[in-house]
Amino acid sequence: MARQRNKENRGLPKRWRWNDGAYRYLVPKGQEHHWDGKTQFTLGKTLAEAHRVFGGRIASVDGAITTIGSLLDRYVFEVTPTKAKRTQKDERVYIKKLRSLIGMNSVMDFRPQHAYQLRDHLKNNVTKGSGEKQANRHMSVLKHVFTKAIEWGAIDSHPMHSGAFKMFPEKRSKMRIPTDEEVREAIKIANPMLQSYCKLKLITGLRLTDLLALTVHDITDDYLEVMLSKTEERTEQVLRFSLTDEMRDIIKECRERKPLSKYLFKTRSGERQLKDDNTATGFESQWQRWQAKFPKEERFTERSIRNLVGSQDELEIASERLGHASTATTKKFYRSNVTNVTPII
Repeated sequence: MARQRNKENRGLPKRWRWNDGAYRYLVPKGQEHHWDGKTQFTLGKTLAEAHRVFGGRIASVDGAITTIGSLLDRYVFEVTPTKAKRTQKDERVYIKKLRSLIGMNSVMDFRPQHAYQLRDHLKNNVTKGSGEKQANRHMSVLKHVFTKAIEWGAIDSHPMHSGAFKMFPEKRSKMRIPTDEEVREAIKIANPMLQSYCKLKLITGLRLTDLLALTVHDITDDYLEVMLSKTEERTEQVLRFSLTDEMRDIIKECRERKPLSKYLFKTRSGERQLKDDNTATGFESQWQRWQAKFPKEERFTERSIRNLVGSQDELEIASERLGHASTATTKKFYRSNVTNVTPII
């Protein structure tokens, strides 16, 4: 049985440890020449610094990526931090699971049949996070990891390319899309914060993370400016909404609601509803308690309001409002799958 790691080292990558005020890496025997001739290499005093140093070091070491574990290490240090905060959180969970299952396997020897075996194991594993959908999430991450492995020169061909490997088929969940009138009628029995939230979402279609992150600094005399969190690390896309009379009234409601705070949607203590990892458990609990007041067939999800907004107006206008880079995304996920056909006369 493997020796249990000390408390201060639990959760750290393999061969890492906290010692004498710094994070250190125990260099594998025979690789000392890649680490300045040292058997124990100091990475940094903070975890963020240690990640940067380690990621840069293994990226420069020729032939350093030999196992899937070392490939996952480089991916989580270089690629994961470029994604949205919530995606980072989920991805680290998936990578931790993948590392425990196949981390010691050779990158070069991984084949499509191994991917299928892993997929089926993740589906049938009777623990939290099992099932076809969760298996697909793990395998989607692994597929991108191997794509990066080709870029980094660790392998020549992709073991999970299209045709060689398939995910479990998934049925798109049937989301009930309410009408504008339904939402406005339903919010009459919601708390004041949810009322303002729904009214602003009905006219902007913004995602939950973008709405809950709004502050008074995002408001000018003429516009509401929103830096889209989903593209913040890549394109820094900004949506600028002209302040209509309705939007001014909603913003006024939010700012005047006690306690006074820079956040439009705040907690009872004036803090924002959105946490640092982009989760909003408090807000979600309020939403669920509100929806529980209605019969099951009349309830709707927070996300369904964005879909309602995406189904309105011309396709190009709706796509711009939702902040999509292409109308194809709007058409695929926010438009009805019903096609109007004119019969031959």
